[in-house]
Amino acid sequence: MVLKSALLAEVKAFALGPHAFLSAAAFLVVAYFIGYLIKRPPGLNLPVIDRKGTTYGPKDLLEASRKYPDTPYVLQTSPPLVVLPPSTIEEVRNLPENQVSFIKDVRRMFAAEHTGIGEVPAELIKAIKFDLNRNLASILDGLQEEIRYAFNKEFGPCEDWTTIKLFGKLTRVVALLSSFVFVGRPLSREGEWLDLIITYTTSVLAARNALLNYPMFVRPFIAPFLKEIKKIKNYRTRGGELLDPIVKARLVRKNNENFQIDDSQSGQGAFISWAIRHMGDKDRVDPLVLATQQIVLSFAAIHTTSMAAWHAIFDLACRPEYIQPLRDEINKVITEDCQDVEEESFPKLKKGSLTKLQKLDSFLKESQRLSPPGLTSNTRVTTAPLSLSTGHTLPKGTRICFPSYAIHTSPLSTTFSPSYNPPSAKPPSEFDGFRFYNLRTMEGKENLHQFTTTSTESLNFGHGNHACAGRFFASDEMKLILVELLRNWDFRLKGNVNGIGGEDKRPQNLFGDLVVLPDPRAEIELRRKV
Repeated sequence: MVLKSALLAEVKAFALGPHAFLSAAAFLVVAYFIGYLIKRPPGLNLPVIDRKGTTYGPKDLLEASRKYPDTPYVLQTSPPLVVLPPSTIEEVRNLPENQVSFIKDVRRMFAAEHTGIGEVPAELIKAIKFDLNRNLASILDGLQEEIRYAFNKEFGPCEDWTTIKLFGKLTRVVALLSSFVFVGRPLSREGEWLDLIITYTTSVLAARNALLNYPMFVRPFIAPFLKEIKKIKNYRTRGGELLDPIVKARLVRKNNENFQIDDSQSGQGAFISWAIRHMGDKDRVDPLVLATQQIVLSFAAIHTTSMAAWHAIFDLACRPEYIQPLRDEINKVITEDCQDVEEESFPKLKKGSLTKLQKLDSFLKESQRLSPPGLTSNTRVTTAPLSLSTGHTLPKGTRICFPSYAIHTSPLSTTFSPSYNPPSAKPPSEFDGFRFYNLRTMEGKENLHQFTTTSTESLNFGHGNHACAGRFFASDEMKLILVELLRNWDFRLKGNVNGIGGEDKRPQNLFGDLVVLPDPRAEIELRRKV
C-alpha cells in the first residue's frame, strides 16, 4: 500500500508539473496502469507445466496430474491457472464469494464491464431453480412437438441418405427448443430471433478478443468506440424490441401477479412469466432488461447443450452397436407409458418416462465424460488468501480449478476403479456407453451416477454452490433430441455405407484455452426411417 501511494504521488506530481502535454485524462490512464501493476498477484512457488503445442490438451493434463497428484501446479494460461489436487475439492467447493469467486472470473473472462456478459442475474437463477426445474414435467409435451418441428425444418425431407454439417443444424434445433420455453411462439420460431441469440455468443467472443488487443488500462476508454462492442449493444436493443409486445401482454394478462404456466400452451414462453415474477417493479416493465436477461440465458444454454448433443450423436454414429439397445429401451418405455395418444399426434414421453431411460442416461454421461465442456472445472479466483490442506497458501487474485478430465479418466478415482465396477467394465481411458447403467444395477448404487449427478468425481456440471442450475432442463432437452433421432431417423458417419462405424473415424475434438469443442465442419449422413 505504501509503494502504491508513493507511485501515485509521483505520477500526480508529474501530471501537475510543467508538462503541458500530460492532460488529466493521461493522468487517469497512468494511475490506472500503476494500480493494475500493483494489484497483480505475487508469483507462485509451484510447479509450472509447459505446453507441448499452442494450447494445453488432454495428455498435458493427464501427465501433470500423474506427476503432481497431491500438489497444486500452474498452467501458463493468461492469466495463469493453478490446478488444485482432487483431495481439496470438498474444502473449496462451497466457499463463499468473499473467499473464492466464480462470478469474478467469469466477468474477467468475458470483459463483463464492456460486453455485459459475466453474471447471471439473481432473478434468472431463481426462475431456473424455483420454477423451471419444478415445472419440467409440464413442458415436456410441448418440447417434443417442438423437437419434431425443429428436425423437420432443419434437416428437411431426407428421404434418402443426406449429408449435413451437424453442428450448425443442431445449434438451431436447441435454440428453437430453448426459445419455446424462454419466450414462446411465434417469436421462438422467427429467424431473426434465432439468429440473434445464436450469433450473440460469437459476437461477445469477438468483442472480448478485440479488447484483448489493447492493454487493460486503456480498455475503458477504447471500448465504447469498438465496432464489436457496438454490435452486441445493438443486439440487446433489437432483442428488447422483439420482446416488448410479449412482455406487455404478460403484464396485462396476469396483472403482475401469480404467473403460472398456461397449460393450454404446453408451457411455451412460461419462463418470461417466471422471470418477471422475480423482478422488481421497475425492471419488469423494461423490455431491454428482460431482453438482456434472455440473451444471457441463451448464451449459457444453447451452445453448451448443442455441443454435448453433437458429441453424443457422433459417439453413437461411430459405435453403432449401441443404437439398437437404446432403441429397444425407448420403445419399451413408450409401450409402457404412452398408451393414450390423441388423434393426429404421436406418443410423448412423460417426466417419469425419461427417468426410465437409464441406458440413454448412461450413454450421455459417458459421452460427456470423454468429451467434456472443458478439461478443467470449478474455476474460481481467490478473493482472499486461501490456505489448503496441502500446506500451500494461495494469494488473493489467484485463479484456481480442478483437473476434471484427469479425475474422470483415472483408475485411482473410486468411481472408475476396478474394485468399484463390475468385471465387465472397460478401463476409464476407454469409451463404455453403458458404464453408468451397469453401475446402477449394483445394489446400493441404483440412484447414483446419473447424468445430472455432481460429485467430487463427476464435475462436468460443476459441483458445490455453483453447480449448473440448468442441467436438469439441458438433460431433458438432450434426451428428447436423442429419442427423436433414434425413433425416426437412421444416421451414420459420412461415407460409412456399411454402417460399421469405427472410433478412429469419429471427427476429432478441437481444443483451445482448456475448452473442448466439436468440429463445426464435421458432416454426418441422415435418412428418415420408413
